[in-house]
Amino acid sequence: MPTTAEEQGVDNQEVAPAADAPSEVQDAQAVADEQTAHNDDASSEEQDAEHAARLEHNAFIRALDAVLADIRQRSADGKITTPARWRKRAMQPEGCDARAFEEKVLTYIEDHDHSSGEAHAGRVAIPQDLSALLEGRESSDNENLPELEVNDIVLLWGKKGAYLYSEALMANNYAHMLFLTAEDDDLGTFVDQVRNESKIYPRPMAASSFRNPPFLWSVAKAKQLFERAQEAGSFPDIKVTVTSVGQWYFYSDLYLRDAQAKALAEFYGVERQRNP
Repeated sequence: MPTTAEEQGVDNQEVAPAADAPSEVQDAQAVADEQTAHNDDASSEEQDAEHAARLEHNAFIRALDAVLADIRQRSADGKITTPARWRKRAMQPEGCDARAFEEKVLTYIEDHDHSSGEAHAGRVAIPQDLSALLEGRESSDNENLPELEVNDIVLLWGKKGAYLYSEALMANNYAHMLFLTAEDDDLGTFVDQVRNESKIYPRPMAASSFRNPPFLWSVAKAKQLFERAQEAGSFPDIKVTVTSVGQWYFYSDLYLRDAQAKALAEFYGVERQRNP
């Protein structure tokens, strides 16, 4: 045992560090606790961000499902669709800007496998909608909803904007006529239709045929458009033949010979009428 004050002081100095040990342990524990809390906060923020992104994704998919159903129904009804329709019908998700939604839908279609609207072998099937993909299950925001296929959707760009239709439910040539009509391109519509009639069927097209939808033009207007095509000089293949009873039939000599067009016009305009 120490017997002097000096010896006692030495002993006290030697023992003092041991008295600070609990404090260092507490400090280390506090740092560890703070790091754990920080990690928990970061994890919570990450989960919140993932949840918000999932909610946004699912809201868009549901709205897109409604948009695609509308495009397909209108195609079945013989109509093409413009994005302005979605804005007028407020089809965007709640809290989403209507024009931003339009851009997002068009970008989605462009970024996914979609139809070009060009002729090809076979018929395009209508993709499954969201309900079919979920197989009758209720949709949940606990998981991302599946992306929707748009391989039947054709996206056309014109001077006035975008036009959409389902190739599975509307013939491409008819949709193209609607597109040109919507763009107010009467001359382009006239030339395009005459060429299609000559190429696809093949047969010349009666001036009176333009009185039917989607054109609703008089015979006089069809004749005027033919004259404009001749004056333009850009459509040298567009020709006319007149039947024995004075009916005008238009054709493209890219696909029909003059004699062939004349004979077919006489058959459709005169002979078939006399012998139904």
